[in-house]
Amino acid sequence: MGFFSSIGSFVSSVGSAISSGLSSAASYLGGALSSALSMGGSLLSTVGNIASGLMDGLGIFKKDETPEDFGDRALQAGTQGIVPENFDNFSQYMDSLRNFELDPQKSKEITTEQKTFKGLEVAGRALEDKFNTPEGSMANVWVLAASNPDYFTSERFQSILGSGMDIPSIVDYFEGKLGAGEALEIED
Repeated sequence: MGFFSSIGSFVSSVGSAISSGLSSAASYLGGALSSALSMGGSLLSTVGNIASGLMDGLGIFKKDETPEDFGDRALQAGTQGIVPENFDNFSQYMDSLRNFELDPQKSKEITTEQKTFKGLEVAGRALEDKFNTPEGSMANVWVLAASNPDYFTSERFQSILGSGMDIPSIVDYFEGKLGAGEALEIED
């Protein structure tokens, strides 16, 4: 009886840690994006593809790395206490995720959507590290991608980020939250 109780506790703790990882992603990505992405797997997949192209184009992800892969690794590594807060910088965390050995059985238990969702958090935080922007600021990139994936392609994001434009202001522009003067600056 104790054996089955131990297995149940283990499964429960893994599920709880994964749930915590997804909660972290939802908190990072914000309510609006979380709601939009939860409405359709195809939109999430599209945003994941945009993220993959952007991260690859900026040299943050290596050739075959994807948000889904990093999400799977981050969710599983998180159950073992491997979280960004335990590293001196985000690059060390990314290296740790790259070197983390995935459990194929756990990978099967985590949905593609959950992996991609968590991977978008990892990708956003990696962008913040690369561009030295405030925590949470690059989550807005995925808000823009979800709002108009035909316009906000990975190439367009590379151009925007390369120009030094303020991503939160661009999001505010498209949401109609800027005054006339600020809006003109963004349009220019």
